[in-house]
Amino acid sequence: MRTAVVAVIALSAALSCAADDNPFSDPFEQATDGYAGCEVPVLPKLSDADLRREAHQRHERGTSCWLAGQCEAGGPYKHDAEINAGIVKALKGDKRFARTSLWVETVRGYVTVHGCVRSKAQQRAIEQFIKPMPRVLIVWDQTHLGKHAPPKVKQ
Repeated sequence: MRTAVVAVIALSAALSCAADDNPFSDPFEQATDGYAGCEVPVLPKLSDADLRREAHQRHERGTSCWLAGQCEAGGPYKHDAEINAGIVKALKGDKRFARTSLWVETVRGYVTVHGCVRSKAQQRAIEQFIKPMPRVLIVWDQTHLGKHAPPKVKQ
């Protein structure tokens, strides 16, 4: 019964934020701003059906993880804000990334880096720099060379 109440609360919160760009309050923050003119990444907007599906999946992941003894109470999303904040602080403090414009997003310890870099070497260095940080499970590089993202391919 308690599990069902938590699911309803999570779903209600998600749906009440349907107009919000970040309905689950996943950490998403700019880390560097040294590449003038870099396009700000746009997070995908979720439909009501997508919000319901995502709320259900998050609840299910958290419950399964906890029941299996693989994560603490609060689930796999509990430390995302501190992971994200640590990465942002570290990127800001590293001179190698001073001339980039980077945004960091963390969900379940999975880190996605968006933004603009000036070289392939910088692009490789970002992942190598972030991967060994505490609680980081996976690093997804969504950066691109230059100021403008490549056009999206329609599927």
